[in-house]
Amino acid sequence: MKTLKVLLPVALLSVAGLAQAATSDGKTFAVSAGWLHVMPQGSAQGVYGETHSPLPVSYPSAPSAGFEVQDADTGGVMLDYFVNDNVSLELVLGAPPKMELAGKGHITALGKDVLNLNNFGKAATTDAYTPTFTGRYHFGSINNKFRPYVGAGIMYAHFSDVKTDGALNTALENSVLGSQGLGLKPTLGKVKVDDAVAPVVTLGADYNITKDWFATASVSYAHLSTNAKINVNSGLTNTTILSGQSEIEINPIVTYLGLGYRF
Repeated sequence: MKTLKVLLPVALLSVAGLAQAATSDGKTFAVSAGWLHVMPQGSAQGVYGETHSPLPVSYPSAPSAGFEVQDADTGGVMLDYFVNDNVSLELVLGAPPKMELAGKGHITALGKDVLNLNNFGKAATTDAYTPTFTGRYHFGSINNKFRPYVGAGIMYAHFSDVKTDGALNTALENSVLGSQGLGLKPTLGKVKVDDAVAPVVTLGADYNITKDWFATASVSYAHLSTNAKINVNSGLTNTTILSGQSEIEINPIVTYLGLGYRF
């Protein structure tokens, strides 16, 4: 997978370079599985674009409009390599959650209201792949029952299978571009959401149930935003009549609860 090709080599090279390191109890690897809850904190960042023939050329903007990503849940897996008793490298993977994008505000063109995004609580959905590589510092002895940790790293976000609500096309057809004015038979084109890289910070703790098994919990924040590009095409002229883009601010807080095993 494209996303893993970015982070896995980094993780493997880092581990290879530290192959001689060891912990006091000889257990250098850990794996945990659990539940990830994603809570985006971003707000609508505006929609900007331009019109194309046969419309008069203009540059419509809707600074208060856009899309806001909704909360989501998914399963997660964390793979750890302990450099020593206190320092670890971690790769975080998860089943890609289906993220919902809610519409906000009005989109206008040529001085007319084209689309009221407020009518669409689920304007679009997308699968989000977000592998994350972090370095962590664990406080206390490796034999302590309770071990808090802090960490920082990089998240790579890849968005695929973007699908828009079919009601958007109905709204466009009933807008000034369609039956209520120009009669251009407007329809929404394919939506593209750009990949993004974001810094991540995390705070968490492990609780050692036995010498091998542990429970873990963490909260992380990623400063993540991306851009979505979309066209409105005309079924009458078979051309693009309106193109636009919007920054999607995500900035998620992510909580994790899991059960792990060290070996």
